[in-house]
Amino acid sequence: MDELKKIIRRGIITSIIILVYGVLSLNKYVYIGMFLGSVFSVVGFYMICLDAKASLASSSPFKVGVVGYLKRYLLYGIFLAVATKYYGFPMLVSGVIGLLSIKINILAVTLFDNIKKFKSKHLK
Repeated sequence: MDELKKIIRRGIITSIIILVYGVLSLNKYVYIGMFLGSVFSVVGFYMICLDAKASLASSSPFKVGVVGYLKRYLLYGIFLAVATKYYGFPMLVSGVIGLLSIKINILAVTLFDNIKKFKSKHLK
């Protein structure tokens, strides 16, 4: 459970960094698209955590998982459709990059942990 909190905390920090960078660079694609995509990414990850808990407690975990999956991707789809309709293709691309931020955070945490294990095992 600590790992999930750590990932969510890093996702929120990443969202704040994206917002500050977007405001400083005055780039609406960064501070609207990437920031909102990053926020939706954190919300989606939190929804995954809630769905996992609900699946463990449910008598039909497959149904709970599928409904949660559809809710998350409906949320992502609506966000990307609205961003594309009002701001065009560049906002779609920046929104997708923002949606990938939690996955990049997970990858970074995993790589960092593996490097630490490798260093402690092989480079004493």
